[in-house]
Amino acid sequence: MDLTHISFVIALAFGLGMLHALDADHIMAVSGLIANQRSMKDTLRFCFRWAIGHGTVLVIAGIFAFAVGWVLPASLSHYADAGVGVILIVIGCVLLFNLYRRRIHVHFHSHDGLPAHAHWHRHDGHDMAQHADNPHRHSHSAMLVGMLHGLAGSAPLLALIPMATLKSPMLGFVYLLIFSVGVLLSMLLFGGLLGLFIKLVERFAERLLFWVRALTGVGAIVLGGVMLASFL
Repeated sequence: MDLTHISFVIALAFGLGMLHALDADHIMAVSGLIANQRSMKDTLRFCFRWAIGHGTVLVIAGIFAFAVGWVLPASLSHYADAGVGVILIVIGCVLLFNLYRRRIHVHFHSHDGLPAHAHWHRHDGHDMAQHADNPHRHSHSAMLVGMLHGLAGSAPLLALIPMATLKSPMLGFVYLLIFSVGVLLSMLLFGGLLGLFIKLVERFAERLLFWVRALTGVGAIVLGGVMLASFL
């Protein structure tokens, strides 16, 4: 097998992995999971966990495909797509519910004889905030959602493997690994940019951040509903 063919397979796997991570359902699910986070470290950890869950399912499915010739049936991928739709709706609803509990209010008041002016503030109970922003719980959620996404997208992805395995099953396995690395790097890049955006908006316009999170929740529900409707 010549070096040109190997290089092409690796480049194809990496490029498709980078693009695959940015699928609309992936972006909405991860955005919904990390929307309430204020730490860049937590944001990147959630993205990393999602990508690990996604890659784990692909590698396991690939091992079965190479070892015994078994490929995930299209019907399983179809049901997984419906599951992703349900998860997106749940993520969106939870995000909107958390925003409602921690909603921002404006109050007008005056003091020391000055004209009345407005102050934004949140009603944010300590216990509720702790529960809503539990990084440990959300990290596991990110991995489980990533595994479901990997299952949902495995059938069309594994259809590409025969191209890489015409001459070497090992090259097909390398294809899956490089694809997963592409997904990981792309998702970390997206998470870093999203986390930076949230930090900047939070610093200069917390009210705008509230609406960004609300739109993320609504978007997740709408996309989940569309995916579920296509299944039904």
